[in-house]
Amino acid sequence: MRPDMPVNLQDYQKKEYDVECDGRTTKLKPIKVWTLAPKGRKGVVIGLFKCPNGKTIRKSIGKIEP
Repeated sequence: MRPDMPVNLQDYQKKEYDVECDGRTTKLKPIKVWTLAPKGRKGVVIGLFKCPNGKTIRKSIGKIEP
């Protein structure tokens, strides 16, 4: 995370999100959360989720303004 972008990732990690696993929507908490932002452009917060069937899925869970 860049120092000029004050984003509290712990807030994103505590929430549950709707994630599609095998065609069904499931509410899951992310295992890991990080930011993805090119310099001078809008960024996103990415969450890594573990589905009940064992699959791992990445999903955008938030937006960051430059």
